[in-house]
Amino acid sequence: MTDSEREALMLRAAELYYYERLTQAAIADRLMCSRWTVGRLLEEARDCGMITISIVHPNARDRPLENRLRDAFGIADAIVVTCDEEARTARRIVASATSDYLTGLRPRPATLGVSWGRTVAAVAQAMPERWTSGLKVYQAFGGLIRSDDDDDVIGRSISLIARKGQGVGRLLPAPAFVRDVELAQRLRQEPSIARTLRDAAGADTILYSPGAIRDDSILVRSGYLKKGVMERLRAKGAVADFFSHFVDSRGAPVIPEVEDRVISIGLEALAGPGRRIMAGHGPDKALPMRVALAAGFATAVVTDSTTASAILAR
Repeated sequence: MTDSEREALMLRAAELYYYERLTQAAIADRLMCSRWTVGRLLEEARDCGMITISIVHPNARDRPLENRLRDAFGIADAIVVTCDEEARTARRIVASATSDYLTGLRPRPATLGVSWGRTVAAVAQAMPERWTSGLKVYQAFGGLIRSDDDDDVIGRSISLIARKGQGVGRLLPAPAFVRDVELAQRLRQEPSIARTLRDAAGADTILYSPGAIRDDSILVRSGYLKKGVMERLRAKGAVADFFSHFVDSRGAPVIPEVEDRVISIGLEALAGPGRRIMAGHGPDKALPMRVALAAGFATAVVTDSTTASAILAR
């Protein structure tokens, strides 16, 4: 059989199998060959590119991008969903993928340190009921001082994660920032706050989404920071916000006096042992996520294909 005859046979087998939906046995009868030969023809057609297979679903994963992220940053896991939807839908799809990853971990998390924010709130909504039992959830940095409808969902996400994990949540009875450095020191030493921060930092799993340095950041909307402060942070080289720690492209804090006013776990918790899951999507998240990955602040990342490509392109 010549190459052109073999190619024509491959094409016919592919058309009968994928277009007419015949079984391999029926194709063998039609082509007057063995069922094994049909299987081999289909395999050769896939290998040479005559047949390409695409999985088209909002939750489908981009395996090549996942492999590139793992190789580029030496992380244990990368989950990249093929999502090109508008922002709210993309957040829901990434949150669903994060929920699937978190609930599929083995051994299952027993202690979970979490940030609060829109992405983590969406993850809390996506998580299934009763996926584990006895889960202890710790708020990893101070809470909101102002609430609207959206922020209320964000503030309740820690309690929701704890309830769905049939466990308990421990909240931080303190703001994320205070104006006075000495007050911040006293608050961090207060037993209930110190215990929660210690347990959040030492949790076997940490879940967070990095923040971008934006004037409409939730830290600005909630009243913690003024727009002028964000401008000053950018001028100092800040490109990302991790648990209210504002860092440069190397993952180092940019303004010590701001650091001294933060009620939060330290950056060393993100670089320590345990599973540290980072989730996020969108053009503003690409640089913060790259900084986190390059600094070793995550062992797993969950994002969409557009954001993953932007992370790798920087």
